[in-house]
Amino acid sequence: MTISVIGLGKLGLCIAAVLAKHYTVVGVDTNNNHLKLLIEGKKPIKENDLDAWLDKYEKSILCTNSFENLGDIVFVVVPTPSIEDNTFTSMYVENVLKQIQKKLTVVIVSTVMPGETMRMQKKYPHLNLIYSPTFIALGSVIKNFLYPDFIIVGADKNTEGLDKLMELYWKICLSLPPIIKLTTLEAEIAKLALNCYITMKITFANQIGNLCYRLGITADNILNAIGMDKRIGNLYFKAGLGYGGPCFPRDNLAMAAFMKKVKANPRLLKTIHSLNEEQIEEFVDRIIKQKPKTVGFEGVSYKRGTDITEQSQLAKIKSKLEGKGYDTIIGKGDINVNWEGVK
Repeated sequence: MTISVIGLGKLGLCIAAVLAKHYTVVGVDTNNNHLKLLIEGKKPIKENDLDAWLDKYEKSILCTNSFENLGDIVFVVVPTPSIEDNTFTSMYVENVLKQIQKKLTVVIVSTVMPGETMRMQKKYPHLNLIYSPTFIALGSVIKNFLYPDFIIVGADKNTEGLDKLMELYWKICLSLPPIIKLTTLEAEIAKLALNCYITMKITFANQIGNLCYRLGITADNILNAIGMDKRIGNLYFKAGLGYGGPCFPRDNLAMAAFMKKVKANPRLLKTIHSLNEEQIEEFVDRIIKQKPKTVGFEGVSYKRGTDITEQSQLAKIKSKLEGKGYDTIIGKGDINVNWEGVK
């Protein structure tokens, strides 16, 4: 069976590399410079474990800018940028669907707003659309794809393509995860809701951290203890900087915008966003109290293990300090520090 992956960015290329272990993969991207590097055997994406997977399986990946000869199952992994009202546009997803003339099963991996898959299914009835978002973190994309806690497939009808997709997941995923079948609307909300819950958990941990900082005690001692409760858990439960990156901030705002649209109260999500922004000033104040001559940064990525600075609180702290006249220096590494306090 041949599989297509449309969009060979940080997520799409990792998915293509993993699929290439078992299938022939047609990787499609419209960025010709990006394709040229891949065809030449170069590595345009920096992601843990990706180089090793490409070195081993890249011969099973045909990279092209053509939408001809697509596989039996097509994964769409293209950007869905936030727009002015904080929702996402599906423009790039639709640009892909317009190019597919054959009757194929198309798996939308890109995060879309609730209701979008059903809307696009009506617009492109010859396609069998399935919404199956990933729950991964940059820096561990391949590991997360191979060992997911669970998989969601959102479909509004049972088809042969749905069965093939589930077989593919059981073959690829080494954790043998449960596969949860939902409607497309349920799956779209589940994707956003999970990320919003994590932002709430991070924000709660930081509120406890801010309290403990003022009391001169170690927040993580407390958080590690209460995280032993199975109802809470220790993941994403450390005191430090607020959340950032390309997913959590925008997903939180998008869910709030959707809730407002359907006249549900998004107060919790708005409060989480406000408290997260306040965490920047919290750390700026802590640093200034130390009366430093120069403030050093090990890196300004939004989290450990990645060089991405999108919505990085460290980058914002650095900028604010410079705006207040402080000198800053930055190390050569791309890995940041999740400070509990200022040393």
